[in-house]
Amino acid sequence: MNNEQNIEPRRRKRRDVFPGLFLLAIGALLLSKQMGTVFPDWLFTWQALLIAIGVFLGLRHGFRGGAWAILILVGGVFLVEEMNPAIHLKKYLWPLILIGIGLLIIFRPSRCRRWRHSRRFREKFEKWQQSGSNYVPEGPDTYSKEDYVDVTSIFGGVKKIIVSKNFKGGDITNFMGGTELNLSQADIQGTVTIDATNIFGGAKLVVPASWDVKSDATAIFGGVEDKRDLHAIKPDPNKTLIIDGTCIFGGIEIRNY
Repeated sequence: MNNEQNIEPRRRKRRDVFPGLFLLAIGALLLSKQMGTVFPDWLFTWQALLIAIGVFLGLRHGFRGGAWAILILVGGVFLVEEMNPAIHLKKYLWPLILIGIGLLIIFRPSRCRRWRHSRRFREKFEKWQQSGSNYVPEGPDTYSKEDYVDVTSIFGGVKKIIVSKNFKGGDITNFMGGTELNLSQADIQGTVTIDATNIFGGAKLVVPASWDVKSDATAIFGGVEDKRDLHAIKPDPNKTLIIDGTCIFGGIEIRNY
């Protein structure tokens, strides 16, 4: 049990290494340039920076969501035109973005399906096979779809009320749209994660006062606002909600009633 409890802190610690490595790499390149090292001109353009940020976000969040792909796509299109003005790709940018988002939505596995194929679940299933009926595996097989949330909002809005008493997190994707998730009647056990990707959009989360809410989200021209009433918050260390994901020209708002 102790090993399972330590999995999430170790995973978060590994993710926190990426910002340091990212800044270290940029600093080393700039230092080398000042010392006379010759680099291609395009390497220090805003297009290359956009691509680098996309790669950074992909590594930090396990290439989940679509924010990292969109940044790489936008940066790549403008970089190609910068290197070869005869190629006119900008007029195809929005169609490519929409196609890319569509593909990501179609082929993106939900958090529930990802959990089923994780190593932890496979180990529990193998233990169940070896032990016979005396062992009942703990995993998604004991959960229902109502315990997970999977919301996609494009050019629109979604409002959902979650009443599950065994809520396990999920995924929220907003592209020029918004999502309001009311979790005031829900309950969690241990640590759960909501992965929110907001691109020109936003998400509003209403959570119980007893939940300990932590944010691991990355914001670029956006932000995560905790607007909960401090006097009403009574966090339970056994009920932790982690908000992960990326906000680009968008944001996440946290409230409690």
